[in-house]
Amino acid sequence: MIEIFTALIQQLNSSVFILLGILVFTFIAIAKVSNAIGKWTEKFSHQDKKIDKLENLSDKVVELSTKINLIYQNTNPNNPVRSFSPISLTKVGEEIVENIKAEEIFKKYSEKLIKDVELTNPKSAYDIQQLSMMIAREKMVSLLSEEELIIIKKEAFNKGLLIEDIMSVFGILLRNKVLADNNISIADVDKHS
Repeated sequence: MIEIFTALIQQLNSSVFILLGILVFTFIAIAKVSNAIGKWTEKFSHQDKKIDKLENLSDKVVELSTKINLIYQNTNPNNPVRSFSPISLTKVGEEIVENIKAEEIFKKYSEKLIKDVELTNPKSAYDIQQLSMMIAREKMVSLLSEEELIIIKKEAFNKGLLIEDIMSVFGILLRNKVLADNNISIADVDKHS
């Protein structure tokens, strides 16, 4: 066997050794690159797991925020809305509507707010209620004039409420208007379909 290898080695010229050297070098380079890619893949896989955990955390934060909001609504004696379904004004809420002239303010901005609700394409009375409350809380403050905002802030201060609590009054007015415009009964909010 050794004689065969020595015979082959004697017949090989220098170009074959160069090719064999290149082949060995290529094999080593591919092995190192494969190893590096494997490490990168593992790092990315690890990062993907972290991102998934963060996405789940986001859902948990929304869930906790909703629960805290419900607790706040149910324990605040000055809450302007009752969180039972359908959401309705409390005696405090009715006073706020009267004190800040909420219906007059709402009429000024109702077209824009109604469009915002309709753009989300609600499927049920319950969806209309939820969207109306959300849109009133998120967008109403930015629509108000400085004078209207001062009146609302004073009322919130006098009642020991947040401005967002006052905005929920506008959410009820918005919900009622959208439901009426679509010939849907407020009682249909409980149907959830």
